[in-house]
Amino acid sequence: MRLLCAAALSLSVGLFFAYAQDKQPADARAAKFEAAKKKYEATLKELEAQLKTAQPGSQAGILAEMREEAMLMAGKVLKIAEEDPKDAVALDAAAYVIAASAKARAGGAEVEKFVALLAEHHPTSPKVKDLLVPAMRLGDAGDKLLKAVSEKATDKPAKGLALLLRGYRLAAQLDEEEDDAKVPLLAKAAADLFEAAKKEAPDAKVNPADPNSPTHAAFADAQLAELKIVTALAVGKPAPDVETLLLDGKKVKLSDYKGKVVLLDIWATWCGPCRAMIPHEREMVKKLKDKPFVLVSVSTDDKKETLTEFLDKEPMPWVHWWDNGRNNPVAKKYRVRAYPTLYLIDHSGVIKQKWVGSPGNDKLDKAVEEAVEAAIKAKG
Repeated sequence: MRLLCAAALSLSVGLFFAYAQDKQPADARAAKFEAAKKKYEATLKELEAQLKTAQPGSQAGILAEMREEAMLMAGKVLKIAEEDPKDAVALDAAAYVIAASAKARAGGAEVEKFVALLAEHHPTSPKVKDLLVPAMRLGDAGDKLLKAVSEKATDKPAKGLALLLRGYRLAAQLDEEEDDAKVPLLAKAAADLFEAAKKEAPDAKVNPADPNSPTHAAFADAQLAELKIVTALAVGKPAPDVETLLLDGKKVKLSDYKGKVVLLDIWATWCGPCRAMIPHEREMVKKLKDKPFVLVSVSTDDKKETLTEFLDKEPMPWVHWWDNGRNNPVAKKYRVRAYPTLYLIDHSGVIKQKWVGSPGNDKLDKAVEEAVEAAIKAKG
């Protein structure tokens, strides 16, 4: 037994010394990092010079080469950092790679590993604060860093910024969320993060280098106001009334159609997916003639003449609203961010469905027909 223990001890000591020999001193690793950085910056300088004089057709290729060089550099430097991810060399390497990759619009597994390294080993470092915005754009790895900093940082502005960015990411998901039940939950989680950020460092600037940058409190308040609009436009909520103009200039309100199912289609003549829906919309209007249904197309074209000339060539025999192009009251009140945006409003004025982009003919037909049937039953 003693011989076995002695052999095991001898083996562990041997492994320790082997590891110690493989692991380079911090000074040597720092020198390797500086060499890699110097080589990358020299290459980047050459590419930037080429970009300044390049023809428009060749600029994309140079930009792609810049991204590739950033990714190659990240891979080389990652090996240096991973030898001792807890030390200052790893921290400096991570800070440099993330900033350089953001500038080159590069990503990849190596950059994400650097973000994860910061989250695990350096969330309290003052250097991390300047990396939060670029890290935010790196998906799950960025989320881990934001969460780590928001929970562990001792610097209040850094912690506050991490909270703000976490809230911003959640709020941004609301436009993409297709599960109506998750919308209020996401909105509540985002609002809680914004409120926490306000308490942590209300007077800190979101971007201290920019004199016009809003404070954390101002940014959070603006986002909280936006969240209220989002939740007010959720499925199951009353559709906000809005006043706008018909093509002949007469005023009209959404509430004028109460008692009918309204399909509100916010679109533009230049929008390909919008135009692709027109033939099926014609069929829908014809099929639902004499039923409690109205299709209202809200044009966001800059000029009314653009719309009227389009309608002369492309028959769209239903209601059309136009009022001040993209700044029209409907687009503002209904928080339109992409085209087409469609709201299906039932006979009682409640939002039944919302789609950003074409939902497809079958899905659209099913939702509209169910709403129309409900309106007929309610009417008796």
